[in-house]
Parts: sequence; C-alpha cells; structure tokens
Amino acid sequence: MNSWVSFLPALLGVVVVLQAGLNKKISAVWGISGAVLLNALVFLVIAIVAYFFVPNMKGNIELKSFNWWYLVPGTLGCILVFGGPMAIMRWGAVHTFILIISAQLLASLVWDSQIEGMPVSTMRIAGIALAWIGAVLVCKA
Repeated sequence: MNSWVSFLPALLGVVVVLQAGLNKKISAVWGISGAVLLNALVFLVIAIVAYFFVPNMKGNIELKSFNWWYLVPGTLGCILVFGGPMAIMRWGAVHTFILIISAQLLASLVWDSQIEGMPVSTMRIAGIALAWIGAVLVCKA
C-alpha cells in the first residue's frame, strides 16, 4: 500500500475542518447559499477537468445504468457543506467536529456490519464508547 494512501484519512480530517471553517468565513460575506453555490461551481470545474484530462479517472457513464440513489451522495455532500459552517457558527469547531467524529464512528460501525458484512467486535464498541465519553466531556467544557 502506498504511504500517502495510509495518510489520506488524516488529511481528509484536516480538509473537512478547513472546508467548513472557510465556508463559515465565506458565508459571513456571501451567505450560506452563496458559499454552497461557490463550492458547487468549484467542484463542477474540478470534476470536469478530472473526467476529461486525468488518466484513469474517466468512467463509463451510461444513463441506462442510472439509479435514483446515485443522487444521494451529492445531496449528503450538500448537507455537509450547508451544515458544517452553520454548526461551527453556533457551537464552534471543536464542539462541532467531536460530535461529527463520534457520529461517524457509530455510523461506520453500522455500515461495516450491515453493508460490508464485517464483524462487530467488543474492542470497536469500546472504542466508540470512549469517543462518545470524550465528546460529552468536550461539549461540557
């Protein structure tokens, strides 16, 4: 496995915080809808460039293979872009992201178990419980 792929989850964690924090700053000037629209436009341009110019990125898009649930990830992404800055405005970054991470751990456990067929171990449950305890402590501070 490439070393950068091993580092990718940590990098994504930083990116999520930066994205929401910067969107909070943009939304203070342009409004949350303006920040989301800007994000969508930037995403569209990058996706088009990647699709046409980055080797091995072009898939085989066929409308006959389209399923309604293909719209769900984009909708969820939009909710993240709207919700992150709004939550940071209300509770601050630490409070927001400890709750997001705790919820992600629980949702990931359910996903792995129900979708990927991976076993639920006592250690995973204990780790998630500790994260939730940490979230409660951080939110009380």
